[in-house]
Amino acid sequence: MKDTIREIFDTAVKNYPKLDAISFIKNGDVVTKTYPELDADVRRIAGALAEMGFAKSHIALVGKSSYYWGSAYLGITCGGAVAVPIDALLQDEEILELIKRADVSCVFADLDKAGLCTLVSKECPDVKIITLTDEVLGNAATWGSLTAPASYDYDSVSVDKDDLSTIMFTSGTTGKSKGVMLTQNNIAADVVGMVFPIPEATRLLSVLPIHHAFCLTVDWLKVLDVGAVCCINDSLGHILKNMKLFTPEYILMVPLMIETIHKRLKKLNPLLPKKLVAKEAFGGKLKVIIVGGARLDPFYVDEFEKYGIELWQGCGMTETSPVISFNGFAGKRTGSCGRPLKNIEVKIEDEEIMVRGPIVMKGYYKMPEETAEALDADGWLHTGDLGKLDEDGFLYITGRRKNLIILSNGENVSPEELEGKLALNPVIGDIVIQGTANGLAAHIYPDQDVIKKWKDDKTEKEINAVIDKYNRTQPPYKRIVKVIIRKEPFIKSTTRKIKRDTVH
Repeated sequence: MKDTIREIFDTAVKNYPKLDAISFIKNGDVVTKTYPELDADVRRIAGALAEMGFAKSHIALVGKSSYYWGSAYLGITCGGAVAVPIDALLQDEEILELIKRADVSCVFADLDKAGLCTLVSKECPDVKIITLTDEVLGNAATWGSLTAPASYDYDSVSVDKDDLSTIMFTSGTTGKSKGVMLTQNNIAADVVGMVFPIPEATRLLSVLPIHHAFCLTVDWLKVLDVGAVCCINDSLGHILKNMKLFTPEYILMVPLMIETIHKRLKKLNPLLPKKLVAKEAFGGKLKVIIVGGARLDPFYVDEFEKYGIELWQGCGMTETSPVISFNGFAGKRTGSCGRPLKNIEVKIEDEEIMVRGPIVMKGYYKMPEETAEALDADGWLHTGDLGKLDEDGFLYITGRRKNLIILSNGENVSPEELEGKLALNPVIGDIVIQGTANGLAAHIYPDQDVIKKWKDDKTEKEINAVIDKYNRTQPPYKRIVKVIIRKEPFIKSTTRKIKRDTVH
């Protein structure tokens, strides 16, 4: 049984000694690392950290998705220390606050985080800085220069399943971000619980931020677990180009990415067969896009099938390591989030999805009140998601409890449901529904490609026409009574979720 991240990785190295593990772009060229080569880097990083006195320390990772980042994470966790992934796009002062809150002793940082490194050195002079590259940044050590002492015995290092492995901060789309404590077994149980029997050497393109649990657990750990190849996308703007370069069969995305790609596909030559269009756009081998992070409108499942691409909707959260369920090899049903993993329990209580099992977090770091609010005495996690289970065990999400709009007449409205319907119209780029004293208000940022040749009055008329058409099909309490057309895009997290608390 693979009960720890260490056991998952060690088993992969043993099982796939001749296969490529990671593929990435460096200086314009594609570089590959085999499982043994990745193992060698993991061992020297673990040894170097132990030599510096960080064998059980909290070690932050601040950088974009890269081989350096991923190998450092494995070196930290397989060596028995605790990794603290932090969103590199946060302001330096915010990152510093998280470093302090997580009691970090060492920071791996990208070269472009020189300002952060200076700030950390000033505010936390005892914190060690290591660059996520071979290149030098001031007096900082580098990823490439780390070496394990001859006396270090990696194979004798004990990593227990109940050891804390990762403190992962929530994205903080509302309120203060919380440090989710995930044990070695939390993450390992999630990896093992996912049914993903793909052939060895299958290529998956990793496009989500690596500090995000969905990317780290599936793109990296699950891919390594099954002997596949994680191909690292170097920029969100290069996704379509890199699909042609790496020719992946699988890819993970969030719904906003799906919506954007769908709009681009519709603009391509309408005379060509859709499957031919997809073959040209996606590199020719893409079979499946696994979607998580937010609710996906079922419309897109049917649309992408026309292009020969399956969309597998999933459900999860950082607090569950993160995958709870997903459509895929264990069964598929349009509109659902699939069946829950077999090694967990899921129930619906007062319309809320509740989860119990080995994937559920240990708690929030140094936040006992918030932990007690999320985890009950019997170990059930309150996910905050509203949903239902059908007679065949498929899970459906209907909205977020904290986003639920309770109108003055007592009716409850899930804004995600309405937003999903309205976002299907090409003129609507992004939308947020909020409750007001008089009813529902729609904040809309128009699709800039659609309206770029229009005058403002035409944009307003077109959007109002969309809302009027929608309202005619809805009961009174679900109708939009106010429309706010935005000139500026919504503020979003790095996982492309709109930060609702910034919408006014």
